[in-house]
Amino acid sequence: MTNWVRAHQLTAFLIWFFVVGWGIAFGPLVAQRLLNVELAIEPFLIGATLVGLLLPTVVITWLVDGKAGVVELWQRVIRVRAAIGWYMLAVLAVPVCALVLASIVYGPPQRTPMELASATVNGLIVQSVIGFLTINLWEETAWMGFVQARLQARHGIWVAVILTAALFTLQHVPLFIDNGPAIVVIMPIFFAVVIPFRAIIAWIYNRTGSLFLVGLLHAVSDGTGSGSFGPGLLPRLYDSGDVALFANLAVVPIGLLVILATRGRLGGQWRSVPRARTVVATAAVDPVV
Repeated sequence: MTNWVRAHQLTAFLIWFFVVGWGIAFGPLVAQRLLNVELAIEPFLIGATLVGLLLPTVVITWLVDGKAGVVELWQRVIRVRAAIGWYMLAVLAVPVCALVLASIVYGPPQRTPMELASATVNGLIVQSVIGFLTINLWEETAWMGFVQARLQARHGIWVAVILTAALFTLQHVPLFIDNGPAIVVIMPIFFAVVIPFRAIIAWIYNRTGSLFLVGLLHAVSDGTGSGSFGPGLLPRLYDSGDVALFANLAVVPIGLLVILATRGRLGGQWRSVPRARTVVATAAVDPVV
């Protein structure tokens, strides 16, 4: 089994995630449908992230790259040294763009200065911090630090972006399943939006090597919209129930700008290539199937 995992790293990861991770994430829906019991979804999202995503990332990295690989992964998680511009991008790009889009459609938010401050603190900042610490940092440790990094090392940046976007979309099926037949429309649209999002993530990671930064960008994006554990920035500024969608749509122009500015190169490939390529150099490594 260990040899098989070493030779099929991403397949092993995905089997674990779609069996265990999905099993946890679908918990509230199963409880509601079968037992007529309403359960808060947030603890299940945290469990699906930590057990379904982070755990297999760490275990497979240990099996393939040993302790040194796990240490190197952790160093990318806590890599906080970066130019201030990267932090400005991670913290401001999505909220500013989302507010511009929302203002175009609904007009400027009609809120008092106190209400604006409350929305910024309790919505954007609080929701981003909670989401970052409980979900988003560990989510990106798995998706960018393990899946996308290994895919781009073997198949190139754009194959990695598109495949990771597809898997990331499937991860969110438990959140969309209640929409019934509309899910066949929601999922392709979500996938199309996620592609430029994964491109931004790849660019930041390839230029900085920091999973901390990409986790921060992810958290702020969620904190701008629906939030992880409560309403984010936009729902506190507008009364429309659909306004949180602008946080998702904001990544599209930002991502397209990054793609154009880098001519599709997305910063090249981060110099710390996963060690598995040398550790298992003679094995029939197939990280997809």
